[in-house]
Amino acid sequence: HRLALELSNVEHGFDDGVLFKGGEMLLEAGTKLAVIGENGAGKTTFLRCLVDELKANSGRIKWSENATIGYCPQDTSADFNVDVTIFDWLSMWRTNGQDDLFVRSILGRLLFTADEVNKKVGVCSGGEKNRLMFGKLMMQEINVLIMDEPTNHMDMEAIESLNKALAAFDGTLIFVSHDREFVSSLADSIIEIADQKLHYFQGSFDEYMSHKGE
Repeated sequence: HRLALELSNVEHGFDDGVLFKGGEMLLEAGTKLAVIGENGAGKTTFLRCLVDELKANSGRIKWSENATIGYCPQDTSADFNVDVTIFDWLSMWRTNGQDDLFVRSILGRLLFTADEVNKKVGVCSGGEKNRLMFGKLMMQEINVLIMDEPTNHMDMEAIESLNKALAAFDGTLIFVSHDREFVSSLADSIIEIADQKLHYFQGSFDEYMSHKGE
């Protein structure tokens, strides 16, 4: 099996002590890993260490050589600080050979109607912006997708369409979520950040819960 990511004794914290530390973790390519834990446990910090936005205090984070990473943070407002339509916004992220039809097909998969694509991104709801961020990542031919609370501000229908799109994504997915249903329908591995430790479990959310005795 090809490895996507190796973690070895990663530890991080700020002035007031350790947020989390973990042992050895090997993540196979194609894994769908959910990162769960209480508020303030360090889930966002962990993702930011993975994408090198933060330097972990110690330990090793090693991506495979062919990893192309797309990161979708929780606060995406800066990305939408432009006066363009939904269609033009997504078109900005085209790579080779992606024509208008391709852009429209992605917008369709993200449940935007033909009328909506002419709406200005500035007036989009939080859920619509999340869907657009995912569309941007879909256009970038990535094989690792890292998402922080992707279902925030989304209604049931949008969550379902995101869920389908992520289930069909054949790369490696690492996501933080509080939505139990979303986690149990997607994840095949779990990291729980609890008691300042990274608890790594290979298996579904339900298996993890029964393993913990909940």
